[in-house]
Amino acid sequence: MLRIIREGQRWITGLFILAVGGVFVFFMVPGQRRAGPSGGALIEVGDYRFGVPEFENERERRAEQYREMLGDQFDANALDDVLNEVAARSLIERAILAIEASDLGLVVSKSEIEQAVLESGGFRDANGRFDQKAFDDFVTYQYGSQRNFVVDQRMNMLAAKMARLVEENARVSEAEARATLLQRLEEVQIAWVALSSQSQGDIDAVTDEQVQKFLATREEEARTLYSQRAAIYDVPEQVRARHILLQLPRDADEATVAATEARAQALLDRIRAGEDFAEIATEESDDSGSKANGGDLGYFGRGQMVKPFEDVAFELEPGTLSDLVRSDFGIHIIRVEEHKQASKTPFEDVRETLARELLAGEAKSEVNRALAEKLAAAVRSGESLEDAARAEGLTLERSGWLRRRPDGFVPGLGAAQDLMSTAFALEAGQSSDRIFEVGDKLALVQLLARQIPEDVDVAKGIDATREELRNQKRNQLAQSWIESRRKALAEAGELAVDLRPVSRR
Repeated sequence: MLRIIREGQRWITGLFILAVGGVFVFFMVPGQRRAGPSGGALIEVGDYRFGVPEFENERERRAEQYREMLGDQFDANALDDVLNEVAARSLIERAILAIEASDLGLVVSKSEIEQAVLESGGFRDANGRFDQKAFDDFVTYQYGSQRNFVVDQRMNMLAAKMARLVEENARVSEAEARATLLQRLEEVQIAWVALSSQSQGDIDAVTDEQVQKFLATREEEARTLYSQRAAIYDVPEQVRARHILLQLPRDADEATVAATEARAQALLDRIRAGEDFAEIATEESDDSGSKANGGDLGYFGRGQMVKPFEDVAFELEPGTLSDLVRSDFGIHIIRVEEHKQASKTPFEDVRETLARELLAGEAKSEVNRALAEKLAAAVRSGESLEDAARAEGLTLERSGWLRRRPDGFVPGLGAAQDLMSTAFALEAGQSSDRIFEVGDKLALVQLLARQIPEDVDVAKGIDATREELRNQKRNQLAQSWIESRRKALAEAGELAVDLRPVSRR
């Protein structure tokens, strides 16, 4: 049974890779408790029922997976909902695989289960003989009865058989793997022209009459742009300050506090005597983030600093020093450089400017579209994009060697999937007359050179690529079966999930 699991489901997707054979860890870890199906089921899939004990066990296994992957970054509380969802889905898919196997006529006999138990190393005594009492105690403790044990193991073995059946139907030829690898390793160099279709354009060319017409019919567009620029038009009260920090633990003893305060007071006295604040901050401050800048913290609004610091900073007049300020970080000396009061520019004050800008941008877009169409026409007439661009006084951008990427990212241009797909279909030196929209730009492309991978490089990766493609096909087949069965069970009222009892923890 363990061999079947290792060979039959090593490829199954992460959502249910342990769900098929996860129960078999109990042969090796008899200290974990697993109860049999209970009356108050959380999940029902056909004839299979999973209660709180089954769910919690699956959830803990999933948590351990995440813990191993994330290490110190693992946070069970932050992942609570994710773990609940993954555990529920794992149990559901595990049962669906078993149901699908049964529907295809696959069976698991009692003798198969007995043989798997006998072959397991979890129930051997010191002499290597099968320990019947240890097995009986384990079954009683973990499952409650032999019947529950058999039902659970039969479900897992059916799912494993289903996995093996999928594996047998997922075939990838060497030619298919070679073609995929050639495509992945192939590299191109491209040149492109990118015209910004959303740049501001010539605002002065927009007439007052056009502005008023725009506001009469399309004012909402100007209001949207105004909202997008809230950080410019609605500025909160801000302070720019420098500080010197002497770190002090919150639980520091009186002697440490006194010594730190004395050192801070000495620095404050030096500044008041005329020494340069920035120089002392650079030499003495414990704030690594600001000391290199002479203690300069830049501009900050309310709510961005700890309360004691904020209260003093917003009370000080520009150019003045604070007394010693204690916070959770330590003792501060603060000097305010500038204090900006909150300001809000009403929409009415900028509506015409925004309208003018939008109209100028539209005009610029029309100019760029016309220019792009002119370049495309030149390419259709037989010119290269490079020659057509030069005739218009435009400069082509050139890439280094690029491989296919799912996002089609081109350094200096951005995510351009369609453009890159076209580039890989061109012959060296050939240009495309298609106009691509890449973000806020209109772009055309020319293929400069193509580099085909060496046979030796392809040969090295054939086996790994073939196995990868085989795994993808296996997963696609498994997920297709699972999804179709899930829908059928749901429509028949044979799939029910209620995680409220475990979600209220």
